[in-house]
Amino acid sequence: MPHRHRGHRPAALLLAASLAGALPAGAAEFLDQRGVAHRIDRPVERVVTLPMPLPSTYMAIDGTERHVVGMNPSSGAALRDGILARIFPRARAIATDITRGAGFTPNIEAILALRPDAVFQWASQGPELLEVLDRVGLRTIGITCCSQADFAAYTGFMGELSGRQPRAAELLRRQDAVRARLAAATEAIPDARRPRVAYVGRYTDSMRIAGPGTYNDMYLRLAGGRNAATSAPAAVTLEQVLAWDPEVILLGNFDTAMPADVYADPRWAGLAAVRSRRVYRMPLGGYRWDPPSHESALTWIWLAELLQPGASGFDLRAEMREWFRFLYGHELAEDDIDAILFAGPNQGAAGYDRLLRR
Repeated sequence: MPHRHRGHRPAALLLAASLAGALPAGAAEFLDQRGVAHRIDRPVERVVTLPMPLPSTYMAIDGTERHVVGMNPSSGAALRDGILARIFPRARAIATDITRGAGFTPNIEAILALRPDAVFQWASQGPELLEVLDRVGLRTIGITCCSQADFAAYTGFMGELSGRQPRAAELLRRQDAVRARLAAATEAIPDARRPRVAYVGRYTDSMRIAGPGTYNDMYLRLAGGRNAATSAPAAVTLEQVLAWDPEVILLGNFDTAMPADVYADPRWAGLAAVRSRRVYRMPLGGYRWDPPSHESALTWIWLAELLQPGASGFDLRAEMREWFRFLYGHELAEDDIDAILFAGPNQGAAGYDRLLRR
């Protein structure tokens, strides 16, 4: 059974690593991101994932959709809308009734009916979301959001649970290599040459823009831009956006808005990004490219090619083909790449033709 470790977390992680050396083959022991120790005797067969990004990452590490038995309905929407359902066709049948309403509140009855060996849940959304799972005896892996370090930690957990630790480590190594190469290409770019970029996570019903210190802020800088949002107010007003005057707008995949919606909105007509047609819908591959995921290296390359064309030396389409071979054993067709990049909705956006099929 999992138990909570009361000691200092870094020391506890070292302890878990030392204990793992004495475990039998196929067993694993680790501390999750809330400090709870878990031990498994063999790779798990049935996993439920309440956090949205995890199912596709787990499938990529595990090499199959067979072991994910329940996922957030938003994960299911991304799977159906993107390419993942074609790569893992049986994933369409994964249960998505595991939450009560939108968000992460567990539907305990539905989850218990799936007989999971492990359940992933956010540890950064309040203790009650975890406690309700703990109380019914489920092995609950608590994870936190939303930095690259957080992603690296729970990717390691997925490697432990699936028995694919080397593959999880290789995924992280490849991401680190891309990040280092991009940083070397962009870190010396002065702010005067970095466009002001706004990541718009919500546009249709309410306005949400990523502020300083967010994961989006990290990759805006990595790709050679700077965050137009100089603060992180709880509610973003139109007046605030007009004051920030972003030169580039990124529309996230947690909203239905497309560039045409922004161009047609007279309230946004004066923004530099709208005047220069630099409004882009972020891609959707095996998962949404906005948050941390196993495809994040492609997000960083895509954005670098938009903000600092040619500076990184990466060929985005070639990188997409190579990453999809590694992640899924899947050969992307030219039409697949254009669909992932939202070629239609992004048509006519400044510089986007460089990324599309010639």
